Amino acid sequence: MGTYPSFAFTPEDDAVIIWAAGKIYRVPVSKNAQGERVAGGRPQSIPFKAHIEKQLAETLKGGADILGLETREEQRIAAFKELRVDEDGQKVVFQAAGVTYVHTLGQDHPVTAPVLEPNASYYSPSFIWGRDSLVLHARWSDATYTTFEIADLEFGIAYRLEGIPIGRYFAATFDETAERRRQIAFVKSDGDDFSGKVLATAGAGLYIGEVILPSPKTRYPIVRVRKINFIPSDINPDDHVQLRFIDNSKKLLVQQSSSVFVIDLQGSTDKGGKPKHSTIALGEMSTELAATTKNHWGKFVVDNLAFVEGFHVYFVPGRFVKGNEKVWSRPADATKGLVRLSLDGGHDVTWSRDGKKLFWFLGVPNSLGKQMESLLFA
Repeated sequence: MGTYPSFAFTPEDDAVIIWAAGKIYRVPVSKNAQGERVAGGRPQSIPFKAHIEKQLAETLKGGADILGLETREEQRIAAFKELRVDEDGQKVVFQAAGVTYVHTLGQDHPVTAPVLEPNASYYSPSFIWGRDSLVLHARWSDATYTTFEIADLEFGIAYRLEGIPIGRYFAATFDETAERRRQIAFVKSDGDDFSGKVLATAGAGLYIGEVILPSPKTRYPIVRVRKINFIPSDINPDDHVQLRFIDNSKKLLVQQSSSVFVIDLQGSTDKGGKPKHSTIALGEMSTELAATTKNHWGKFVVDNLAFVEGFHVYFVPGRFVKGNEKVWSRPADATKGLVRLSLDGGHDVTWSRDGKKLFWFLGVPNSLGKQMESLLFA
């Protein structure tokens, strides 16, 4: 019936009182020969007057010129995302407004990565281990969807990765070997609210292929991805995912919003082809988990763990983290050894590859210097 009655019978049941088009009407009702109620005449409006008093507060007026901000040639970026760090924590790469930025700590301003399509949007950047002058990131197109590119920061060259079918891909990373021939791992999504869930939705999940990285003198702008295989896994393609090869590229570390697990890429598989998964950390109410690992008697375990919960960044030493127990920050029942690191909130928590520095973006966007914090772990 809504928030108020749509109609009501009179006490004598000889009419219906109903509201319509801003007026109240009386609709006569009568009975036919079968005793059924039917219309008994032409509806008549019921005149009325209403005295209404409202207390109106002063209209809140902001000082921002929205039109001016939206139509300016240049705008200040106030939201950074997808933070990743190089091997020893000296350089970071991140995405802001569809542009990939690389910032060397101690310098005043970041630099933009060279790209093949300057007007396109780029996302999901990461450093390539062993060659930190190379950045791997993804380019988005409403027509062709995701295309991976490699940006050479030293020579200002960009390379396009070919051979990957049309799809929505993210979280791409190369293995950590000293060779030019590398494995590449990435995740395919089955669709989203912006690009829809009709085209290129099959086969969501983890993929691994093979790439030969370009040499510093190579000017040919195409790098081919070969031997692409779908790897059945527990990866949630709609989650916040970070991938990293470990154990000489024999295993893949998967970090999601509430779970961290290791996939054994060279071990046995089940009947469906799914390799062995080993969960090493779980979050009760976390929105991000980031772990460093160590090999403990042939089994990889958490060395240090950071997570985001309630918009704050927390740290737990690995000795307090067990794969079957969920970490959280609930007062009086928090995980042992828990330390809150952030003061004003944080997000996009990530470790340097050597596991000695932890980085995150502040929740308060003031400037680049205040957008990013790092903490050194000896």
